[in-house]
Amino acid sequence: MTHAHAHAPVPELTDGVVLLRAHTDADVPAIVEQCTDPASLRWTTVPRPYDANAAQAFLAMTRQEWAVPDRGRWWAIEWLDHPDGAPEFAGTIDLRPRGGGSAEVGFGLHPQARGHGLTARALRLVCRWWWEQGGERVTWMAMAGHLASWRVAWSCGFARHATLPGYLPHPDGLADAWVASVGREDDLDRPASLWLDPVTRESSDVRLRAWRDDDGASCEPGDSPTHFMPPGAEPTPSTFEAWVLRRRVRMSLGQSVHWCIADTAGDRARGDLCLILEGQQPGTAEIGYVLFPSARGRGLASGAVRLAIEHAWADAADGGLGLRRLLASTVADNDASARVLQRAGFAEWGHEPEFCARDDGSYDDMRHWVLLRGA
Repeated sequence: MTHAHAHAPVPELTDGVVLLRAHTDADVPAIVEQCTDPASLRWTTVPRPYDANAAQAFLAMTRQEWAVPDRGRWWAIEWLDHPDGAPEFAGTIDLRPRGGGSAEVGFGLHPQARGHGLTARALRLVCRWWWEQGGERVTWMAMAGHLASWRVAWSCGFARHATLPGYLPHPDGLADAWVASVGREDDLDRPASLWLDPVTRESSDVRLRAWRDDDGASCEPGDSPTHFMPPGAEPTPSTFEAWVLRRRVRMSLGQSVHWCIADTAGDRARGDLCLILEGQQPGTAEIGYVLFPSARGRGLASGAVRLAIEHAWADAADGGLGLRRLLASTVADNDASARVLQRAGFAEWGHEPEFCARDDGSYDDMRHWVLLRGA
C-alpha cells in the first residue's frame, strides 16, 4: 500500500485505483479548475479569487508542512487509468495532526473526478497510513448541509457526533459545522449507520421517487389547517430549498426516508410521503403524507401509501426496510387522511382527547392507527 521514493519526502499511497502523491507544478491548472468550481466555492473556504498564483502558494505551503514534524500532511489524489478527458490530478486530501494520536482530515475533488468513489478510496488510504504512524482517531468536519462530503466519510465508517453552530468562517458568514470521527478499531469498509435512500416505486397512476432540486417549482402554497401537521412539514415554493435539505439530512442519519409523490403521467411533484424510524421500536416506523391542493381527490395519497407499505414490508435484501409494524396519527377532524389509512388496512387503536390546538383556540383530538405486517 505504501511506496516511498528516495527523492520525495511525501510517502506515496495507492490501492491500484488512486495514487496519493506529492503535488507538482503540473497540477496547477487542475487545482485552479477545482477551486473555482461552484461546488468548491459553495462548500469550502478557498481564497476568492483563485488563480495560478494562489495554486503556487498552496503548493509551497504543502511542501513547508511536510518538512516539519507533526504538521499537516497533504497529498494530491491521482486517478490511475483515468478516462480520456479527465485530469490526472483528481483532487487533494490532507491530514492535520492535533496531538495524542488525533488528526483532522480534509478533502476536495476536481469536478470531473466526482462520482467515482475516488475520495473514499483516498480517505481509507490516509486513515490506514495514520494508524501505521500510531494514530488513534481521525476527525472529519464540513459545513452543515454538505451531504456529498458526509457521504464520503459515512461510507468509510465515520460516525456523526454533533453540529457546531457558527463554527466555520465563510465568505457568506459563519456556518454551522458537522463533526464525525472514526477510530483505528472501526471498520473503514463499512458504514457505521444507516443512510435511508428513497427507492423508486410506482404503480399505474402514482410514483414514489427521490425529491429533485427542480421540484420546488411544482410546490403549492399550503392550505392545510395548522393543527393537521407539524410546523414546516408541508413544502411550499418559498420554503422548498431548506425543507428538502432537512429531509435529506434526516435520511443521511437513518432517521427517516422521504419520497416525492408524483403522478406517472408527467412525473410532476404532487406531495410528500415519509416513513419515520427515529424514536420508534425496532421494526416500526410512522407514516406521514401530504398532497398539494391541486392533487387531492384523485387517489394519489392512497396509491402512495400502498407503495410505501410494500417498501416497508419488503426485506432489506430486496431493497426494502424489513419492518413489521407501521403507525400513523391523524387529528380527529381530518377525515380525508383517516379514509386513506382505512383503505390501506390500518386499524384505529387509540384516541387522545384535546391533543392539539386549532387556530380558533379550541382543541382537537388525536386518532392513532396501526398496521401489522401480514394483517
